[in-house]
Amino acid sequence: MYLTEQELKGQFQAVARTLEALHAKRAEAVAALAGVQTLCALGCGSSFSLAKSAAIQFSQHTGVPAYALAAGDLLVNFPAYEKMLRGTTLLLLSRSGSTSEVVRVAERCKNELGCKLLSICAREGTALEALADWNLALPWAFDEAVCQTRTVTNLYVAALGLACIAGGDEAGLSALDALKSHATAFCPAQEAALSALAAQPWSKAVVLADSGMAGLLEEGALAFKEICRRDSNHYHLLDVRHGPMVQIGADTLVIAVLSSGDRALQAALLSDVARKTGHLLVLDCASSNDALPGTRIQLPECGDDDAKAVFALFCIQLLCFHHAIARGVDPDKPEGLDPWIKL
Repeated sequence: MYLTEQELKGQFQAVARTLEALHAKRAEAVAALAGVQTLCALGCGSSFSLAKSAAIQFSQHTGVPAYALAAGDLLVNFPAYEKMLRGTTLLLLSRSGSTSEVVRVAERCKNELGCKLLSICAREGTALEALADWNLALPWAFDEAVCQTRTVTNLYVAALGLACIAGGDEAGLSALDALKSHATAFCPAQEAALSALAAQPWSKAVVLADSGMAGLLEEGALAFKEICRRDSNHYHLLDVRHGPMVQIGADTLVIAVLSSGDRALQAALLSDVARKTGHLLVLDCASSNDALPGTRIQLPECGDDDAKAVFALFCIQLLCFHHAIARGVDPDKPEGLDPWIKL
């Protein structure tokens, strides 16, 4: 078994441990979040995509303004961001806890701007942990493979759980606690359909997703580049009509993650996409029996859309893995990519 396959299929066992750890540090998290006026989520690469979800979800749960920045952008252009960051609470997301851009900007923000630091890392004893006012270490979620699967899911779940804690969303936390039990039935049942879709003759991918889960599914688009080496992009659903639609053709796989929002608007968009390509996968958060084009997978009834999005990402990761195997690409060895970057 490839390491990537092993880690992506074991991610929900890790999720259960992540939630246990988050519950154990809940009181400390509440104390660390007390008085937060603004929150900035920081990351690099996959973690920056997750930071986008973390920021939106924190605001959606609390009403507190939050935004995401790429740590590398902040490192290069630090003076340009000083006024907006002074006194802000930072949420740092990292697989290694030692990525140079994240560590260096965390040090500067803490020492020069008085920022409080919260960190979620998939390793223990890291440079970020030493800097942080509150830290959640998830060593069981650390991916040894270059391409992240298990790690991104667990970082996302931990950040979403933190938003639920900050906003007093007990139902949201309970939904996350139940993810592993839903995965037991759902995940194996998708293997055949996704393997068949992976064997179809497409050569590039587009992932469509909105709202709090958009950042997570942007990471799903990145998985195509890393795991099966296919060009890929993420767009918001209706936004794909504003230019990107011209690049969707017969060789494009489109994955649309439908929210529980306006059904008619989303269905009309799918009809437009289906006129451009026959390769369409619909990952549906809503419970509906309406006829939709493409291959449809109903995501488990496990909570709100942000919780269901974890299963959408799993489907994308598994599809990428099977496509890599189908085209003779080693998913464990992406050319020219290192697990984390040191400057």
